Amino acid sequence: MIVGEDLGRSPLENCLEKISRWDLRWRSQPFVTPLEPADLIILFCPEAPTATWLDQILALPLPVVVITTAPLPDQPGLTVIPPGELSPLTLELGFRAVLQEKSSDLVHQPAPRPLETHLQLTTILVKFSQALFRPEATLDQALGILGRHLQMERITIFQWHWDRAGQINSPPKIVEQWSYDGSPPCQKKVAAFPLHWWQLLLELGDVMAIAHQNQDPKLVPLLEFLEVKAFLGLPIFDHQGHHWGHLIFTSEAPRAHPWSALEIQTLKMAAELLHHNLIRTVTQRELEASEALYAGIVTHSAEAIFLVRVHRAIAITTAAPVDLTEAVTKFTFEMVNPTYCEKMGVYPRQVIGKSPQTVFPEKLAQQLCDSFQGCLEIGETLLFEEVIELPDCTQIWRTCLIPIRDRQGTIQQIQGSARDVTEERQLELTKMRYSRHQHMLASLTVKILRSWDMEKMLTTTVQELRKTLQADRVIFWEMLNETEGKVTAEATHPNVRSMLYHRFPVAAFNRGDFDLFRQGELQTCIDVEAAKFPPAHDAMLREYGVVAYAVLPVLVSAMDDPEGEPHLKGLICVQQCHFPQIWNADELHLLRQLINQICIALNQAELLQRQRHYTNELARSNQELEQFAYVASHDLQEPLQLVANYAQLLARRNGDRLDERSQRYLQHITAGTRTMQTQIQDLLRYSRLNTRQSKLELVSMGDCLQRAIANLKLKLKRTHTQLHCPKTLPEVLGDGSQLQSLWQNLLSNAIKYRGDRPPEITINVTQDEHHWQFGVKDNGIGIDPKHQKRIFQIFQRLHTQEEYPGTGIGLAICHRIVKIHGGDIWVTSEPQAGATFYFTLPIYHH
Repeated sequence: MIVGEDLGRSPLENCLEKISRWDLRWRSQPFVTPLEPADLIILFCPEAPTATWLDQILALPLPVVVITTAPLPDQPGLTVIPPGELSPLTLELGFRAVLQEKSSDLVHQPAPRPLETHLQLTTILVKFSQALFRPEATLDQALGILGRHLQMERITIFQWHWDRAGQINSPPKIVEQWSYDGSPPCQKKVAAFPLHWWQLLLELGDVMAIAHQNQDPKLVPLLEFLEVKAFLGLPIFDHQGHHWGHLIFTSEAPRAHPWSALEIQTLKMAAELLHHNLIRTVTQRELEASEALYAGIVTHSAEAIFLVRVHRAIAITTAAPVDLTEAVTKFTFEMVNPTYCEKMGVYPRQVIGKSPQTVFPEKLAQQLCDSFQGCLEIGETLLFEEVIELPDCTQIWRTCLIPIRDRQGTIQQIQGSARDVTEERQLELTKMRYSRHQHMLASLTVKILRSWDMEKMLTTTVQELRKTLQADRVIFWEMLNETEGKVTAEATHPNVRSMLYHRFPVAAFNRGDFDLFRQGELQTCIDVEAAKFPPAHDAMLREYGVVAYAVLPVLVSAMDDPEGEPHLKGLICVQQCHFPQIWNADELHLLRQLINQICIALNQAELLQRQRHYTNELARSNQELEQFAYVASHDLQEPLQLVANYAQLLARRNGDRLDERSQRYLQHITAGTRTMQTQIQDLLRYSRLNTRQSKLELVSMGDCLQRAIANLKLKLKRTHTQLHCPKTLPEVLGDGSQLQSLWQNLLSNAIKYRGDRPPEITINVTQDEHHWQFGVKDNGIGIDPKHQKRIFQIFQRLHTQEEYPGTGIGLAICHRIVKIHGGDIWVTSEPQAGATFYFTLPIYHH
C-alpha cells in the first residue's frame, strides 16, 4: 500500500510502473478509514512526515519504506530513501531489506553451530577443489559434491553474452548443470525466462540468497517460474573484474535455515575456483587443438620445416701464451618434417640428434651452420635466400630462421622453414629474359620499319642484337652474286677482330647449311671445336676466332617479281668468340621473330624504293605532259585565230560572190575554229589547275554562287530556268575563282541537258562532322548509272556535238577543283529522271 499527498504528480509513480509484479493500492488519506491488509507500506513525504502520521504508521505491524529528506530514527522495520536517490533499483533494495526482517520470524529451526559449520564447509571446499582439478574427474562430479552437501537439487553455471555496448540482449547460456536426479539441462526454459529478471540479477551484482518462497515477495514470480522454493545466485567474475556469469543453486523444497554468511563466502570461493577451472579447461583444449593443428601443418606442409638445438660449450685454447676461453657452438637437429627429408634426400633417423657436419657434405654443412650462427648473432628472425647444392641437383631456398629463447632470454633453439623457389626464380628469369627480348624486338621493329635506308636498318639490327644476346660479334653478310658476298654491317666487342667489308665466297660456308639458308632455316653451332666442317668453312671460323654461332637467313622478294619466290639477300651471323654457347629456346624464338621483321622491313624498303622510282617517273611524265599541253594549247591559239580572222574577212568581203556551197564551207570553217578555240581555252584552264598553286582563303560559297548566276543571267532567262537557292551558304577555305567556276560549270551542265521542259534547278547544303555537302539537283534527261563515273574524266562525252555541243572538259574541271579543295564529287541519276550532283568541302574551324 502506498500513502501520501500529491501521489499522482510524484516521481514514485514512474518508478513503480517499472515493477509490474506488485499489486499496488494508493491512498492519499491513510488514516481516515482503517488500512487494508498489505505486505508493506510506502510513505511518500518529500519534506517531512508529521509526527501523527509517523507514529500511527510505525505502530502498525508492517514494514515501512519512507521516501523523505528528513532524518528519521533507525529502528527495525523502517527503511528511508531520499527522493534524489529514488529509482527502481533503490526501491527493490528497500523492499528486500524490510521483507527480510519480516521473513526472519517465519522459520524457527535451529541453525548449526558455527565451528562445526566452518569445518564442514572447509572440508567440502577441499573436496570440491580436488575433484575440480583432478584430471580423471568431471565438472559434474565436482558440482555434485556441493549440491549433496547443501541439499540442493540443481546447480547451474550460466555465462552472459554482452554486446558491443556492454548490454545484455539475450538470456545467458548454460555452460554446465548438475542435477540430483541426473535430468538434462533445459536451455529452452532459460530462453523463455523474462529478460528483465536477468537484467535485475545483473543490476544487483551481488549474492541473491532465498531460503524459502516467502522470504521476498518480489521474487515469488521468479521462484514460481523456476518451480523452486530455495534459490542462491552467486556472480562469477573474470580476472579483470568483468561479470562473466552466475552460479545458481535451486531446490524444490525450502531450506531448513537461511543461507549463512559462511556458506555464501565458501560458495564464492567455489565459484572463483570454478571459473579458474573453466578457463583452464578452455585454454587446455585450445592448446591441444593448436598443437594438433601445428603437428598436422608441419607434417603435411609443402615447406621444409626443422628445429635445431643450440649447444654451447667452453673450449680451452692451449696454443695461446695465456689461457683463453671461448664459446663453441654446436647445432643438432631436433625435428625435421617429411618435406625437409625429401628435399635433402635423407631419412628422419639419419638427421634427428645429429649435427649438419655428420649428415651433409662439408660445404653444405658449413653453409647451414653459418646461417644458424648468423641467426644467433642477430638474435632476431632471419629471412634470406640461399642456394642448396646437392649431389644430384641445385635448389634455391627461401629460408626463415626464428630464434627461440628461454625465460632468461638465452636462445636455446632455432626454428626454421624453407620453401623451394627454384622454379619461381627460373620462371622469373625466363620472364625477364623474354620481356627483354620482346622489348628489344618491339624497339628494333619500330626502328627498322621507320628507317627506309637499308644500310642504316641493318646497322641498327646488328647493334641491338649484339646488346641483347651479349654476343661478341654480329654481322650481316650480303650476297653480291651467286658466288660471293661481303660483310656490310657489323657490331663487335672491343676485343674482337672486325670483319666489316671483308669478302667471303659462298664456298666458305657449309654447302648443306647454305641449301637450308635458301629455305629460310636457322642454323646454330654450340662448340666449333667439337663440330666437323669443310676445310674452307673451318678455316674462316678459326681465322676470326669464332667459338659458337647462330646464322639467320634474310630472304626478300625480287624487284622485278614481287609475287614470286623470295631470294637469299644475305645472312645475319651471331658469334661468340670466347666460350661455347648453348642457344636456348627463347633466344632462337627471338631470332626467328627478328628475322621475320627484318625480311618484312627489307621488302618494304625495296618496295618503297620501287614506288619512289615509279612516282618520280610518273611525276616527271605528268609534268612534261602538262607542260606540253599548256605550251601546245597556247601555241595553237595564234594560228587558229589567224584562220578564224581570215575566214571572217573572206565572208565579209566576198560573201556575196560565193555560191551557196562555198558559203556553207566557210561557215564550217568558222564554226570549227570557234569550237577549237573553246576546247583550247578549256584545256588551258584544266592545265592551269594542275600546274599553278592555288591561293586558299576564307570565301563565301554564297558569293561565289551569285557571281556564277550573274555570268549565266542571259542563259537562265532565255531558257526560263527556275533556280531555288538557300538564303545562306557557309564559308569555306578555298580559291574563290575556282569555286565560282565550279558552280558555273554545274549550273551550265544542268541547263544544257534540260530536255523538253524548262529547267528547274535546286541547290541545297547539309553538314556532317567534318564536311559541308552541297547538292545541285535538276529535272533534265538524267544519266545512265553505268556512265556516272566516266563523265568526270577529261574529254569524255555521252552525246554528239549535234545533240549537245561541248568539249567534255567541264565536269573534269569540277572534279579537279573539288579534289584540290580536299573534297569529293559524285552524281546520282536515272535516265529521264533528272540528276543530282553532290560535292563536299571541309568545314573550316577558326
